[in-house]
Amino acid sequence: MKLLSILILALMLAACAGPNPYGASNENYTSSEANQTLHVSNGIILDLQPVSIDSEGNLIGKTAGGLIGGIAGSSVGGGRGSAAAAVAGAVVGGLIGNKAEALYSEANGVQITVQLDNGQVQSVVQEVNENVRFRKGDHVKLIRSASGKVRIIQ
Repeated sequence: MKLLSILILALMLAACAGPNPYGASNENYTSSEANQTLHVSNGIILDLQPVSIDSEGNLIGKTAGGLIGGIAGSSVGGGRGSAAAAVAGAVVGGLIGNKAEALYSEANGVQITVQLDNGQVQSVVQEVNENVRFRKGDHVKLIRSASGKVRIIQ
């Protein structure tokens, strides 16, 4: 019960940030990228290809599923049966958590090939922003951060 209370409190605090007054975005910057000069290049879109972006595979889904499955399994039976059920529950929970995380962490992306004004051609893969629709021939800006992160904007 105590864990549930802490989880609810954490979610409520996270919700306090409020919406961005400049509109919805799925473009994320780290705090070290904020307040830094970004290099901007202008160009024209030559090609667009839909892609799928998978997460790097962290252990959150497996771990959470395993813990929940282990706790649920340990409540079954007594003695050795309880221990075996806990292990089985942890394994099954880990598998389910892993599958759920894979479904949740896949994002729609687009590979955008751009010819820059200097003639150079570059291709960037980025997550689809539902508020922006790119088309071949669009004039765009290629933004490069000091850390080398690149994104394309209209």
